[in-house]
Amino acid sequence: MSSLKRWRQVGQGQFRRWEQPGEEFEGTWRGVHNGRYGPLGTLETLEGLVTFPLPAALLERLKLVREGAEVLIRYTGMQTSRAGRLFKAFEVFVAGEGWAAEGAQDVAPRSLPEGA
Repeated sequence: MSSLKRWRQVGQGQFRRWEQPGEEFEGTWRGVHNGRYGPLGTLETLEGLVTFPLPAALLERLKLVREGAEVLIRYTGMQTSRAGRLFKAFEVFVAGEGWAAEGAQDVAPRSLPEGA
């Protein structure tokens, strides 16, 4: 007897690090899973699965997003917290009703200049 289920191993696909401000990924949010060095997120994009590290600031925002929602995640660069610590900052946009809790605003993501 064969299984008709389509199985996909989480975390497979392209691994990307957040390096340049303005980098963004757009796709279907597939959730958080544990990696060797901390939490990882996975998006299903037009190019395939993309897995990336989840710094604390990004993890907190993605906790508000339902699995299966269309999202746009943009790395905005390094910022300094009120306590004086450097951290990687992000903008997270969700299409439609893809957010799971309060804390989301209706805004349109700003466009990046060509070539950015």
